[in-house]
Amino acid sequence: MNSAKALRIHIIDDDPAISLLLARVLSSLGHQVSTFPDPTACPIYTSPSCNCPQDFPCAEVIISDIMMPNMNGIEFFTLQRKRGCKALDANKALMSAAKLTHQDDIKKLGCHFIKKPFSISDIRQWLEECAARIPENLSLANSS
Repeated sequence: MNSAKALRIHIIDDDPAISLLLARVLSSLGHQVSTFPDPTACPIYTSPSCNCPQDFPCAEVIISDIMMPNMNGIEFFTLQRKRGCKALDANKALMSAAKLTHQDDIKKLGCHFIKKPFSISDIRQWLEECAARIPENLSLANSS
């Protein structure tokens, strides 16, 4: 897979400035970007008694802030894993401007960490690594 592959990316951050910045930059790189202000948009969050209702991942990459309303990013990724999220753990990233105190949790989740303020070139490089992990025949769930 080449690094120019357009990815479906979900950004979950309650800071509209960060969401807008990432959405604009990543869209300009050719990616399909959706933003959400907190994890409640995920079907796993809204269906507390069942596993992921999707047959395929909703996105190839998920970037989430750690500190958010309703549920923090670590809790959200932990819930996704527990309830059968189809997205690759290695293609998920947690962001934070705060001093990192969750290193063990992030390592257990197998996801990437992005320190705010971040470098667009670092995110771009990580997205290329994500693209390389995606099987050529991967289908995605229909977006709503």
